Formats: sequence, C-alpha cells, structure tokens
Amino acid sequence: MSQAAQHPITPYGVAIHQAVSEGDLAKMKALLAQAEAILQQQGNLAAAVDVLRIEIAKLDHN
Repeated sequence: MSQAAQHPITPYGVAIHQAVSEGDLAKMKALLAQAEAILQQQGNLAAAVDVLRIEIAKLDHN
C-alpha cells in the first residue's frame, strides 16, 4: 500500500493547489469538505497565529 493510501491528505496549501492545478473537481470538493470540518473544530487559525505573534512581541520587548 502506498503512503498516500495509508494517510489522508491534510487540506493544506499543497494539497489544495495540487487539486486545483489538476482540475480534479472531486478532489477539490473532498478537500473543501475536510477544510470546512477542520475550521468548525479549530476555528480561525490565521487569527490564532496573529494573537500568538502579538503575545510573543509583547514578551520579547520585556
């Protein structure tokens, strides 16, 4: 069994860009469903990263 078959592809940029560049509608829809489920569970990662940056900057200046 190939490694790709053993592990699901996490819907990060590489997988998303690959599906888009291949024009693979089924893969794009599956990745969108996965990404939406992750967003519901984890919330906005970009906002959380921004909070981390702000807190790190505060602590670095002390």
